[in-house]
Amino acid sequence: MKGKNTNNYVSLTLQNKDQILALEKIPLMKSLIFPFVISIFFLQLASCRQSEKNNLTNTNTDSVQTTAKPEIAGLYDLAHPLRKWRLPEELLEISGNSYIDSNHLMVIEDLHPNLYVIGLKETSAVIDKKIAFKEDPSGKKFDVEDVVLVNNTAYALWSHGSIYKITDWQTKPQVKEIKTFLSKENNTEGICYDPVTKNILIACKNDIAQADEKKSSRGIYQFNMTTDSVAEAPFMVIHKKDFKELTGEKESFYPSAIAVHPISHDVYILSTKETKCMAVFTHEGALKNFQLIDRNILLQPEGMCFAPDGTLYISTEGKPGGSGFIYAYKMAK
Repeated sequence: MKGKNTNNYVSLTLQNKDQILALEKIPLMKSLIFPFVISIFFLQLASCRQSEKNNLTNTNTDSVQTTAKPEIAGLYDLAHPLRKWRLPEELLEISGNSYIDSNHLMVIEDLHPNLYVIGLKETSAVIDKKIAFKEDPSGKKFDVEDVVLVNNTAYALWSHGSIYKITDWQTKPQVKEIKTFLSKENNTEGICYDPVTKNILIACKNDIAQADEKKSSRGIYQFNMTTDSVAEAPFMVIHKKDFKELTGEKESFYPSAIAVHPISHDVYILSTKETKCMAVFTHEGALKNFQLIDRNILLQPEGMCFAPDGTLYISTEGKPGGSGFIYAYKMAK
């Protein structure tokens, strides 16, 4: 572009790559022409950059889409269940569940030492089978907390540390009570199968059974199904400070249910006392994820298990005069 007068002229050259501005003689009209030239220069430069940006977007659409922020791996949308089943009145205080197949779960409730096989119908669950595993002449609350099914053997957990091993539960149940060093003070609440170690994991709601740990720490222990014994060294120790580091808040954590994810092998643990939440740990015991639970949906979640495809089942107690529920969730993608 070139503008010229008799004694005063401006020469502007724009070079393709470096956009170099050359001004050749500006004696009289410098104050008028120079701002105009600079404006034209920057308008052209902006136009070129926008064109380059548009070309890059059009030619790399796939790569742009894949850089979108992903969902946090391992979390389930607990506010939006895939399915929901109302439980019969007898299971108002449901306290644990274990997967049988896509239409059946084995569950247990606080009050009586019974195994229940429930069928998951359209919107409600029905009791298909009830198996008593301990005499209950007094009718008092037994406080059985959780159950896990491994092949044809069910393991029911008592809050005082004992495990009831029920073999051949489908035909002729044989029951063996296994006492452990865990006690009422530890308050054993959660039990699940670990496909990695081939052992059963037991979660303590209260005091950890280790003298050198803080009272706020929680212990997860391993039960060996071959020797019918619990290893004294904890499989995993949950520290309160881990929640502070992850969330920035001091969270109270009292395990009520535990389950190992069948695909990732992460360890999922529910807590219902004070802070209602679900925490996810790596199999090595590092706190990975944490999410609060809406009590309006899950009033008192105390049971949890996985289907082989990763579908999560959570059971929750109901209010007196109401009903307990089971919810099914798919992992967020």
